[in-house]
Amino acid sequence: MNKTKRYPANIVFSYLILSSLWVLFSDLAVESLSNDLREHALAQTVKGLVFIILTSALLWVMVRKNNRDLESANDLDSVTGLHSPSVFYRYLNKRLKKSQSSDHYVLFLLDIDNFKSVADQIGFENTNLFLKDIARSIELPIEHQPLSSRVHSDGFACLVKLDDKEDIESYIALVHRRFNQCAYRYDINATCCIGAALFPSDGNNAKQLMASATHALTEAKKSKNTIEFHDPKLTELERQRQEMVQELRKAIDDKAIDIVFQPKYNIESKFVAGVEVLSRWTHERYGVVSPDIFVALAEENHFCRDLTALVLEKTASQLRANGLLGNALNSVSVNISAVELNSVDDMNHLDEYLRKDPEFARLLCLEITETAILKDIDQCAIAVQKLKKQGVSFSIDDFGVGYTSFGIFSKLDVDEIKVDRSYISGLEDDYRSRAITSGIIDIARGFGISVVAEGVENAQQLSILKTLNCEQAQGYYLGYPMPYKQLKESLTSEIEPCSTT
Repeated sequence: MNKTKRYPANIVFSYLILSSLWVLFSDLAVESLSNDLREHALAQTVKGLVFIILTSALLWVMVRKNNRDLESANDLDSVTGLHSPSVFYRYLNKRLKKSQSSDHYVLFLLDIDNFKSVADQIGFENTNLFLKDIARSIELPIEHQPLSSRVHSDGFACLVKLDDKEDIESYIALVHRRFNQCAYRYDINATCCIGAALFPSDGNNAKQLMASATHALTEAKKSKNTIEFHDPKLTELERQRQEMVQELRKAIDDKAIDIVFQPKYNIESKFVAGVEVLSRWTHERYGVVSPDIFVALAEENHFCRDLTALVLEKTASQLRANGLLGNALNSVSVNISAVELNSVDDMNHLDEYLRKDPEFARLLCLEITETAILKDIDQCAIAVQKLKKQGVSFSIDDFGVGYTSFGIFSKLDVDEIKVDRSYISGLEDDYRSRAITSGIIDIARGFGISVVAEGVENAQQLSILKTLNCEQAQGYYLGYPMPYKQLKESLTSEIEPCSTT
């Protein structure tokens, strides 16, 4: 029974119970008090008046409660549970009036581009679920004290408090990424525009701040999938970031991402035991772009899968064309992101890709991080097990800097761990680093897991690793990342230390 029917039914039922009990017990009470007809008549009159007062009070309480429920319901959006626009503006006004001049707030307005197409793609019910997910995402993290509203069918408003003015650009970029993640989960082609204004620089009251944010959103909506700040300096920084994203997308499509190979040496034999493949991007305007930057951009914008596919394609092609695959080279390591590892679709796509090249799959070692594992260890274990059936091996990169323990190996079937360079750099002077490294090597050996030392920078570190019975080492002392032509020469020679100066 819906609320519109339930409320009248409650009134009728309550009245029926009260009146029935009143008639039954009040008549008995009057009869027992007196047999005098005049007193009896007076008692009946008083009884009737009391009944009217009681029922009136009951009706008043129930109607008042219903009105409060209606007011409360009108204060919240029925789909997302966020504040209504009127309530949001009232709270916005109160919060800004109580704030101090040293407080930093950002008010952003998010508008979904071409909202009708979203509903056409996934239907009414899923669209509502999509809107709920967006509502939840813009209210995180809660330490920013978010005040949020669904201001119209395809638009949201949110006020958040930030500790540092420098955090504003990164926070709005995070909101934009969260929207993209929501769209990705629902497998829809959806984008949004965001207009943002800062308190108190763009407005020191609710009316001014809302006007500034609205103006910024209007500018953003002149182009799709855009962020605009009322502050032109922040807008320019965001424009540059979006431009780099577009250039990266183009570079991947044009196969303009290059690869290099960094050797991993067997410490005992002093020969190359395998290589790690690293991606490189050189842009005509940006110059050499750090992998930390462009890989993060690929993750944030959901084309890491395409970047990985390109790296795998180029790796197999170059090594096979030079007769290195499976001959002089029996292990090829490629990094995959946490986003890919924890995506069922991405892992299925990778599985299908490798099925087309079983020779390469058997030589491939996928490097994953502790952080990626901890996000969803069950999904990670499923993905690892599925790909291992094709002969793919797995390595945990930067081991020792996260929060995993060796107990994780009871769930996760990995073949190799790479001891983080922070421990290797301390081998000479820090007994703790040496003890931890020694412990990792000994325990890994007990699990039948190979150990690679990352970031080896001098002969003394290499010598210590040998005494600790570490199997493999990698670092600038042994070999810089190199193109495949130079790699071919390295495969037939012993370790020749590089100059680190």
